Amino acid sequence: MKTAMQWLKEQYIERGETIPLGVFEEALEKEKEQIMNAYWEGGQDVPTHNSTVEEYYNQIYNQNK
Repeated sequence: MKTAMQWLKEQYIERGETIPLGVFEEALEKEKEQIMNAYWEGGQDVPTHNSTVEEYYNQIYNQNK
């Protein structure tokens, strides 16, 4: 599964355009935070530790940061 930011980056690359790295990285972090907050607020399989939410994000969106 791709995040909207991952898709956007691919679109820029396909067009031969660039996104300033700092801007993209900041937007990617904000999107990650939103996804993780939605996970908590959704109440489904709520983990007991934040690291589990991080693992969820990494598994779904293949982000190994």
